[in-house]
Amino acid sequence: MDSRQRTLAAVRPYGRTGVELGPLDRPLVRRSDGDVLYADHLSTEGLARKYAGHAAAGPTARGALVAVDLVLEHQTLAQALGDRGPVDYIVASHVIEHLPDPVGWLNACAEALREDGVLFLAVPDKRFSFDRMRSLTTTGDLVGAHLAKAVRPSPAQVFEHFSRAVQVDPRAVWAGTGTTAPLFEGHGPAAGFTQASLVQEVGAVFDVHCSVFTPDSFLAVFAEIVAIGLIPFEIVELTPTQSGELEFFVLLRKRSGASPAERAAATPMPDPAAPRPSAPGWRGRITRLRPARVGR
Repeated sequence: MDSRQRTLAAVRPYGRTGVELGPLDRPLVRRSDGDVLYADHLSTEGLARKYAGHAAAGPTARGALVAVDLVLEHQTLAQALGDRGPVDYIVASHVIEHLPDPVGWLNACAEALREDGVLFLAVPDKRFSFDRMRSLTTTGDLVGAHLAKAVRPSPAQVFEHFSRAVQVDPRAVWAGTGTTAPLFEGHGPAAGFTQASLVQEVGAVFDVHCSVFTPDSFLAVFAEIVAIGLIPFEIVELTPTQSGELEFFVLLRKRSGASPAERAAATPMPDPAAPRPSAPGWRGRITRLRPARVGR
């Protein structure tokens, strides 16, 4: 199944009310599928201005932006919904990795969901994305960000992105031939330090991946987050990254009436039969330890 088919199978939108966060020009749930509201941090007009300079990769270059129903720039999802909430489901594709405080965001999603409502996530697998050279996010990272009430990417997260973002061919990685990953132009440790310094010194804000996961690491981290009682969700299902693809899918269910131990007990185990990229030869294992240099 493709991303849209997986989403529809997970949230079953027909006859239900839901929200899709950040659909831009590629909603996974269409208005013809059911009663869905589209939410984003900016209005449709604001998003069009934001992406006006993305001539090659921006959403307006691919197609028309969907009309945003709920603007979240200065309010929570529950506040934006008002009398229209709570809803039956929320869909968030490639959202959670951008958030400075994923735990706080998950609680905000829970506030907008009815009991037993579901949250469906599509999450990039760092092995097949520009995060390939970055370290995995830990439970401590998420706990620290939540206790600090983080509202913007930290200097460390900005440094990690600008110093280590690399060009990756997912199919080559799956085939075991993607053994080198060149840095994006203008990236590297020096660039990372410059951008991180701007965050620290003048409060600059950059849109980067604050969290980095694989399917197994996501399960391990969020099993602990659930067990601690930091979120009122249980993990219902995790669909690992499939061969040739670059994202995995997670289905969470709100169970605020259950204890943290009960919710944690429902966490699925990592799938030992999940597809794994082919292992490169010994030469590949040496070269993949560092990104290829650019501009030499």
